[in-house]
Amino acid sequence: MKKTVKRLVSMLLTAMVICSICPSGAAMEAQSTGGVTFTDVSQIAIGGYVQRTILDADGEEVSVRLEKAAQYGRAGGETWLVQYKKLGATVQFYMTVSSNKVTSVYDYYISIFGASYDDPDLSKTPTYGKLTFTLKSIGGISASTCWLKGEVTGKDDEINVTWQM
Repeated sequence: MKKTVKRLVSMLLTAMVICSICPSGAAMEAQSTGGVTFTDVSQIAIGGYVQRTILDADGEEVSVRLEKAAQYGRAGGETWLVQYKKLGATVQFYMTVSSNKVTSVYDYYISIFGASYDDPDLSKTPTYGKLTFTLKSIGGISASTCWLKGEVTGKDDEINVTWQM
């Protein structure tokens, strides 16, 4: 009898620890959407960046960064690292902008603690680059679509970064 009670208590405690560490299905359903506009980006030197830290709808800090990367190859324009960071999550990709148009997107990176992701898709139009993926809780209990987007505004010195995470 004691062994059965010990096993039951042990399993219950293990389940409680897992639930406290991993995002719950309810938390994954309540996604935050936000955006930041970066201005005067032509003033940033290669290797330089601008970063904004804001509070999302849940009161958690979100760091959004736009970094000017070195340009390799023959393509003209400026290459930007578009990055979103929140406790336990980093999502980023590179986007090349020339004459106020997005000419390429490449090299994404997704790291989510306590969850997994599927179906990453890096897409572009002349006005934006976008990384979309499906965020899945451990065990596949719930899934939601997330994205990070860098968008040129029509002005040479502005880039909007928006997200749904």
